[in-house]
Amino acid sequence: MLILSALPALADNRVAIVKSRYDNIELILSTYRIPYDLIDYSDLGNEETFRKYRSLFFPSGLASDYENNLDVNWQGKEITSVKLGKNFFELDQKKFKTYLRNFIRRGGSAYFSGYAFRELSTAYDYFDFFDNFPYMGLPGRLEATLYDDLARFSLKRKYALYMDYPGWIAIKDVDNALILSESTFDTPKGEKSGPVSVLIKDGAGEIIYTSYYSTVYSEFRRFNIYRIAGYSLMKRTASHADEFFQDVTGRITDAFHAGEASRTYYFDLSKGINTFYLQSESSPFAFEVYDSSLSLVASVEKYELSQTWTISSATTDYCYITIYPGSHGRYGMHSIVSASGTLVPKPVKTAAKVFLYTLGFIFAAAFIKVAASRFL
Repeated sequence: MLILSALPALADNRVAIVKSRYDNIELILSTYRIPYDLIDYSDLGNEETFRKYRSLFFPSGLASDYENNLDVNWQGKEITSVKLGKNFFELDQKKFKTYLRNFIRRGGSAYFSGYAFRELSTAYDYFDFFDNFPYMGLPGRLEATLYDDLARFSLKRKYALYMDYPGWIAIKDVDNALILSESTFDTPKGEKSGPVSVLIKDGAGEIIYTSYYSTVYSEFRRFNIYRIAGYSLMKRTASHADEFFQDVTGRITDAFHAGEASRTYYFDLSKGINTFYLQSESSPFAFEVYDSSLSLVASVEKYELSQTWTISSATTDYCYITIYPGSHGRYGMHSIVSASGTLVPKPVKTAAKVFLYTLGFIFAAAFIKVAASRFL
């Protein structure tokens, strides 16, 4: 049996970015004031890398530095020999698969973009491409349809994406994944349709893969960054719903940036009881709830780090939650999780467990007694 220990609580940076050529994640995390370590491609061959961090970013064009680890000898204009340098590193794909899968299953989170699908496919070979060729995307404007938490975060169902280079990764389908966005796009083989970004869950963790990373600052990119960098906060928030046997219906992680006085998201309402769990890393907050017609339902001005609010809906519907910072502090992450179903209090949960254990013991004892009597 494989036993995976939980990710440790860390005093140092919890986020790491693998050096890359194309997707400038470092600029975004620096702007969002999310502390991170910049690591080398060769660090992926060390299992300790996957134990040290909670969130890992694998941007497009991972810098393996093959060309910088070649020893080239020549005489005059003639190349006489080419050999690998002493510091040459080649990723052991079998070990990387094990390290990454264990990292995710323990509760880690990871971001992959663009050409980094190759490394992701080493561990999660879920991708299907048109004519088995990934690099079919042509430059142009995409009208993407957004789903699930990405739509809740951006308050949009349609989103314009601009692919500004040829050969971007055009996906036909991704198995075992939740589609966050999809679009129709041009390829040398004509117009095609497929996912642009997906969410892969495994064990206690999750992965976001996106073909799109051209725009540095957008709600699309912002969602991806905070979903991965703030995943541990989101898990802690969602654990409150698990304690009360509720079904989680929406998850948001975000932060207030400079100049922002509020942030708004929408959440689906199931028929019956719906509960919102709100938690902030560092800054107390207030919030308001609006129904689908934008009428104010509740205004809560407690300014606390952790809050809960419950609403009963007569029908399947949706609502908006606007959250306000309680101080001048910015960039500390907050998370909102929506859940549906009747809240089962902890004492009832404990009593139910004791009852089930007792019932199981009685049945086991009766089974042993009957089995023993047959041999006497």
